[in-house]
Amino acid sequence: MTAQPLPVGTRVYHARQEWARRENLATGTVREIKGPYHDGTYEYVVTTGEDISRRLGPDNPETRTTQWSSWLTAPVGESL
Repeated sequence: MTAQPLPVGTRVYHARQEWARRENLATGTVREIKGPYHDGTYEYVVTTGEDISRRLGPDNPETRTTQWSSWLTAPVGESL
């Protein structure tokens, strides 16, 4: 289990992105942390590519901001 909260700047993937976990790829970066909430969870403000179904790179830069629950966010190289 990943220790929470993840530090700002951590390269992460979303739990629904199984391909990113398998390929050990980041699909976002933690920019801000909210919480802890009453249930012990956190919420991360994450920058991702415009198309989060693709790997990050020059053709898919981190220009989109979204929020991910700590239950669904893991650092690259770790499983949820």
